[in-house]
Amino acid sequence: MRYEISPLLVFTILSILAIIIAFGSFSVTLAGIDVALWIYFMMTVKVVKSLEVSSSVYPSRVFTDDEVTCETKIKNMSKYLLSKVEVQDFSSDGYISNGSREVSGSILPDREILLSYVMKFRTRGEHYFYGINIHVESTLKLFSIERKIEVKRKILVFPKILPIDELKTTLIDPVSGKKTDFKILEDSSHIVGIREYSGEPFQRIHWKASAHTGDLMVKEYEYTGSSKIRMYVDYNLPKEIYARNVWAHMRKDYEEYASMASSGIIKYLYDKDMPITLKVLGDKIYTVDQQAKDYIPYFDALAIAKGTDDPSDDLSLQTQIMGDLFSMSRTTTVIIISMYLTDDAIPKLLTVKSRVARLMVFVIPYGFRMPYDKKYDTYSILPREVQRLRDQSAILVENNVMVHVMMDNESFDEVIKRYDKTMEIF
Repeated sequence: MRYEISPLLVFTILSILAIIIAFGSFSVTLAGIDVALWIYFMMTVKVVKSLEVSSSVYPSRVFTDDEVTCETKIKNMSKYLLSKVEVQDFSSDGYISNGSREVSGSILPDREILLSYVMKFRTRGEHYFYGINIHVESTLKLFSIERKIEVKRKILVFPKILPIDELKTTLIDPVSGKKTDFKILEDSSHIVGIREYSGEPFQRIHWKASAHTGDLMVKEYEYTGSSKIRMYVDYNLPKEIYARNVWAHMRKDYEEYASMASSGIIKYLYDKDMPITLKVLGDKIYTVDQQAKDYIPYFDALAIAKGTDDPSDDLSLQTQIMGDLFSMSRTTTVIIISMYLTDDAIPKLLTVKSRVARLMVFVIPYGFRMPYDKKYDTYSILPREVQRLRDQSAILVENNVMVHVMMDNESFDEVIKRYDKTMEIF
């Protein structure tokens, strides 16, 4: 605890001088008041030391811009009134949406004062709360007491889930070497939606929906089988980048975009019962295997991981992918999200594609447009290395490799649908 007793010391000195200079009833009364003030000060110190502090934040896991309630209770465990108490919560880097971090008042014996407020967080990750500060001041402002209390509190903020309309993956083929005109792993007894007709068999046409819309609509069925997904999310600054100081500043924003996109993809695939193995490349490798019982462990990894501007070779995307090459098979769909790839990565991508059913790569140097925002003009210029990769994406499409360098005015759904239309040409 810290004490500010300068005014009380000055009063004490004046009392002593009054007794020395003019001893009398007035000086004795002044001295008595001074003794009473020192007793009051020591009692106040004792009361402040006995204060019981409890603090909590709930819920402990939220998404960005969700509300978090923070409550701190200060209970007076003594038999004396504690007046002019100010309580301040040095919370984390979120922003207050309701209430205040400060409260003041008096605390009666065996009673408590409550500090409560609601805050939100704009960025994902682990957010730590700091200590509680209690400030008590005497009525005449002759002294003040300050007590700082460290209270361990932490909140884990998940990235916002990007809504994904559709993401096609190749299903497990139970009949080796044979193909049919039907998706034999679909459950025709469970219709999950409808979409526009594009050459499907007539028995799949949803006649009622077609009559209602005026266009031919076909039924979409639930799957009884699923693809094996291997997903790589690279938060790190790749070694191929030259202007590292500039890109290091941009990487912080990229992490938020990459985590949102990854959360949306994982949620979409998990809802379709597709087993996912996730690797998040940050200051270390965060792995969640396909045995996870829900998607919360995936969100945990995406939220906790922190990228680095100077990753070791073991943390590089290409090292991790090539190291996992022999665990991939023709029933695997590989999804890669990265900030920056050069055309030097193409041979490795083709090597991966030779072993898997589908390979999808999203390169996000400047972020992307949210689906509910209007499209706008962009003036962003791609680095030459990334531009060359983008120029060669047409060649990769011929090999059933989706590599898309996203611009900041593009949305994920636009990219995926454009790729699907391109694939229909080949």
